[in-house]
Amino acid sequence: MASSFWDSKTPIAIAHRGGNAAGDEKENTLDAFQAAADLGYEYIETDVILAASGELVLVHGSENWLHASISRGITRYTLQKMTLDQMSFTLKPGGGQVPTLEEVLKAFPKIRFILDLKTDEAAAPLGKLVKRLKAEDRVCLTGFDFRRIAMFEAACGKGRVSTCLTIGRGVRFRNMNMFMLKSGRLKDVEAIFLHHSLISPPMVGLVHRRGFKAVVWTANSRIAINNAIRSGADGIISDRVELLKELIEKKTKQK
Repeated sequence: MASSFWDSKTPIAIAHRGGNAAGDEKENTLDAFQAAADLGYEYIETDVILAASGELVLVHGSENWLHASISRGITRYTLQKMTLDQMSFTLKPGGGQVPTLEEVLKAFPKIRFILDLKTDEAAAPLGKLVKRLKAEDRVCLTGFDFRRIAMFEAACGKGRVSTCLTIGRGVRFRNMNMFMLKSGRLKDVEAIFLHHSLISPPMVGLVHRRGFKAVVWTANSRIAINNAIRSGADGIISDRVELLKELIEKKTKQK
């Protein structure tokens, strides 16, 4: 398993979709990534799906029609029927273009990217792109679907890229990822991404005892960020990149 990806001071500050330093409306854009880099961020989380024209693009989209109707968004299924140009015309993120993963990896060679793999269709092309660009050491793959991670590894090579598993909010009928973690059946990943509502010292302790890094998403309040720091999280994902940086630096100075 690749381990160098997480070799950094903890807790690691991670800019969620680039963060809000360039403006809330510019998430998942080159402007957001540049603003995070200018603040000194070395880790950025973003979302990957596949355009109909073949490019891997950094778009979140809605999981299903219900989510789309509530958030006034567009489902990933619909987005993946669009070409890159059609996506950019429809979404206009921050008034600009939808970025491709390839251009972002080339534009920010010193940034480590955590890629949330959103669809099955993107798995194999993503594995091939990471391999072609020789970006294995600065890419980490995560998602809710363990099967999808295996699809990526089939294209890229098992163990060549740091892989993680995301665990969502605890309020659900069946949380198989949490069950796998608690039962000790989870393996072949390097980190567990936990929703901030699940974070406590015992939970982070469990993750560490299982041999994984504990990464918190998406902590946007002062309370949530401080709770993640106190609980011993190895990484914290936030939209509020200036606040996250401030609180981590404050904690570091107290040591």
